Amino acid sequence: MLAKEMSFQVDRRPFIRQPGHPSEGMPRRQFDGETETELNPEMQERAKEVGLVMRRPRWSPNALRAHQVTAYAKEQGRDGEFHHLAAAAYWESDSDLNDLDVLKGIAESAGMDWTDLGSRIESGEYREAVLREDEAAREKGVTGTPTYMIGGELHGGDISIEELREAIKSAAA
Repeated sequence: MLAKEMSFQVDRRPFIRQPGHPSEGMPRRQFDGETETELNPEMQERAKEVGLVMRRPRWSPNALRAHQVTAYAKEQGRDGEFHHLAAAAYWESDSDLNDLDVLKGIAESAGMDWTDLGSRIESGEYREAVLREDEAAREKGVTGTPTYMIGGELHGGDISIEELREAIKSAAA
């Protein structure tokens, strides 16, 4: 949405929020202001402002496979589609983004060939590249998601669309 409005490219890079998560994931902790089913009011308002549906997920998946699918999606020119569908699956439906059946459905909905992609994920073709990108992000100072690198400066956390818009304008000036 903002990328089209302001005409810039998004280069999504992996960052594994919880590198110690077991492969099957684990229950998501409840953050301040959240209920069992709802995010805090501030996040709900930000989501509403940009037309997103966000509910409090109960599960915190190990996202390594989802990042590997993103690497494939980038090669196919479909990372935007995959990203938006995966985010909706997680935030709207509490889907486990490590589950191969879930990823297959999202990837196919994004126009990707699961026969090709699935075998690549199973073989670990993208695993090391994702881990290297994650390490590079940590070395640059990334500590959480979302984080945006705009004009060489990190902007992280739950920041508003207006704050992002201003950072982009400043970087472009």
